[in-house]
Amino acid sequence: MRLAHPKQFCLAITLVAAACLKLKSPATPPPPQYMDTSDRYELLDVPETTTPSANFILDHAPFCFAGTNNYYLIYKSPRMVDDVFAEAERLDLKVMRTWAFMDRGSLDGTVQNIDGDGTKDGVYFQYWDKVSGRPAYNDGANGLKKLDYVLHKARETGIKMILVLTNNWAAFGGMDQYLLWYGLDKHHLFYTDPRVRQAYKDWVAHLVAHKNSIDGTRYGSDPAIFAWELANEPRCLNDSKRDSRTGWTSHTLTDWADEMSGFLKAIDPNHLVAVGDEGFLNGGRNHWTYQGYQCVDHKALLALPHVDFGTFHLYPDVWGTGYRFGYDWIRDHIAVAQELGKPTVLEEYGIPVKRDQTTFEVTQGWKRRETAYRNWNNLMLKRGGNASIFWMLAGVEDSGKRYPDYDHYTVYGGMETATLLSEYAARFNTSATACQLAPPMTATPASPFVSVTTRERPR
Repeated sequence: MRLAHPKQFCLAITLVAAACLKLKSPATPPPPQYMDTSDRYELLDVPETTTPSANFILDHAPFCFAGTNNYYLIYKSPRMVDDVFAEAERLDLKVMRTWAFMDRGSLDGTVQNIDGDGTKDGVYFQYWDKVSGRPAYNDGANGLKKLDYVLHKARETGIKMILVLTNNWAAFGGMDQYLLWYGLDKHHLFYTDPRVRQAYKDWVAHLVAHKNSIDGTRYGSDPAIFAWELANEPRCLNDSKRDSRTGWTSHTLTDWADEMSGFLKAIDPNHLVAVGDEGFLNGGRNHWTYQGYQCVDHKALLALPHVDFGTFHLYPDVWGTGYRFGYDWIRDHIAVAQELGKPTVLEEYGIPVKRDQTTFEVTQGWKRRETAYRNWNNLMLKRGGNASIFWMLAGVEDSGKRYPDYDHYTVYGGMETATLLSEYAARFNTSATACQLAPPMTATPASPFVSVTTRERPR
C-alpha cells in the first residue's frame, strides 16, 4: 500500500490519478474520503464454488489462511514487534507481510535520500557507498539485525512472513532511490537500466545469503519466510516528477518480473515468489483497473513460470470506486488464478473509518467497513480464494499507547474490526472452499516450507 508511511498519504482525486500529500503533522491526517453515500449495507448470498483451485501446501496439507500487513516491524523496538506478533496469534493470523527494504542515499549526504533523511528511527538497510561506487549493506544493529529479530520472532510463534523486496512508492526508499544512486530521472528505468537491475539482484542475493544474527539461520533456508515478493505495487509510474509517459510498454513490468523471479528461484529454491502487484487486469471490463494500468497486466504476471501465486489489492476509496466494486474484482481474480492453475491472495484491502483521537473508538464508517469486509472475505472463502491479508494490524508503542491510526485503515486488538477478522481467520483455517476441494495429498515427506500445488502438477 502506498499509505504505508505516516508522513505520506495519497487520496483519490479522480478515477485514475491520485495526489500525494506530505503531512507536516502525522497526528492530523486528512479525513478519509468515502466513495459510497448509500446507507444500504447488505450482505451477499455467496454460494460455494465447485471449481477446484490450486493450493498452498504446508505440513503436508492444504493451507488456507488469513493474515495481516505491518510496515513498522523492521525499525521499531523488540517490545513493539512482540506486541504485534502476540496480537496476531490472538487473532489466529498465520501470515504477516512486511518490508525487506530500507534504502537511502550516501551517508555523507552527497547522494540524495528519496524519503526524508533516508532512515526510519535511524534504521536503514542499503546505502550508496561512494568509495566502491555501488550500494552497500548495513547488517548492524540499526540495519538488518532489525529484520533478523522479526524473522526469529516469526519462527518462535509459527507465523510465516511475506518479505517485500522494494517499493514502487517513495516511502522507505524503494525504486526511486535506486534511480538516484545512478543519476537516473525516469521511474520506469528501474525496470530496464542494467545497473539498476544488477543492484536489485545484488540486494536479493545478499538477503538470501544473509545469516540471522540471533540464531544463525540463513534467510534462504528459513522456514519462517512464506515467500519473497518482487515489489510492493509495482507500476511504470508512481505519481512523482520522475514519471514519463514514454519509454516503456505494456511488457516492461512483465519482462522485469520474469527475469527477477527466475533469478530468485535460481538462488533460493526453498521459497515461493510473487510479484506483489495490485492486480490491475488488461481486459474484461470497461474500467481503468482492467486496462493494463501503468503497465500492470496481472494475468501476464501470474502466468510467468517462476511466479508461484497471485496477489491483488483492494482500496475503493483510493481508487475512486464504491466498495461494491470489490465483489466483481474478487471474483475476476479468482477466475484468473483458477484458469492459470495457481493460488491467489487478496493481500491488501481496506475501508477507512474515523476514530476518536483519544479513545480510538470508531466514530464513523464502521457499518460500511463491516459490510465490505464480510462480503469480501465471504467471496474469498467460498469462491475459491486461498487467503485474505488485511491492511494493517498495529499494537502499542513503547510508551504503552496505541500506535496511531495514521491512514484510517489500522486494526487494533480488542476492537470491533479485530473481532470480525478473527472470525474469518478461524474460517479460513478450517472451512475455505479452496482447501476443502483440494484432492488428497500424495505420500511425500512434510516440509517446513510453504509450497504450491496446481491442479495439473506439483510446483
